[in-house]
Amino acid sequence: MKKFVAMVLCLAVIMGIASCSTTTETSKKNRSDDSVTEETKKKHGSEKEEETEEETEDQTTHDNDTNILYSGDQVRFSTTDRDGNAYNESVFEDYEYILINFWEPWCGPCVSEIPDLQELYTNYKDKGLLIIGVYSETTMEAEVDQILGDSNVDYLILKYTSEFDRFQSGYVPTTILVDKNGNVINTGESYQGVDESLIVGSRSYRDWEAIITRYIK
Repeated sequence: MKKFVAMVLCLAVIMGIASCSTTTETSKKNRSDDSVTEETKKKHGSEKEEETEEETEDQTTHDNDTNILYSGDQVRFSTTDRDGNAYNESVFEDYEYILINFWEPWCGPCVSEIPDLQELYTNYKDKGLLIIGVYSETTMEAEVDQILGDSNVDYLILKYTSEFDRFQSGYVPTTILVDKNGNVINTGESYQGVDESLIVGSRSYRDWEAIITRYIK
């Protein structure tokens, strides 16, 4: 029993180091309308309902109005970059795989992994990889400038909209991998037993490369 408790505490410490909760006052204020609500978090954290026999026959059948993320769901959005240029899911079409990384400038683990994501993009963009960084903290643009400048980021940076709500875990960074059609890919990175599509917490370059090279050779 003592060993079990120790393991749980150890996992909690690791998660705390690798990610930041989005329930801080800062994120509450800046994702007031476009945020992950408590209801969304509960749905992410709850167990899947038992599948009926009909659902078992068709594993892709589910209620698209829920906030639970399923592998195979399609990412659809309309937003802008930092210069006001419009973007939507059509940006996926010229790439084979896309990492969408949800981050915030006040989140230490988010900022720490940006150089690794930039290196990953540099090494794999010619092989069909696009990385998109999405943030909502528009009151910290000077900090965002500094962060992106320090890492010479040239992958796409977009602003958060409510269309991204269903891809949140309650922590940043959270990342999803999608194909050129916007289909969410199951990477084997489970989150609270709900789905294996949310990549919660920061990763090193070596970790990201291990994930990407399952798909890009």
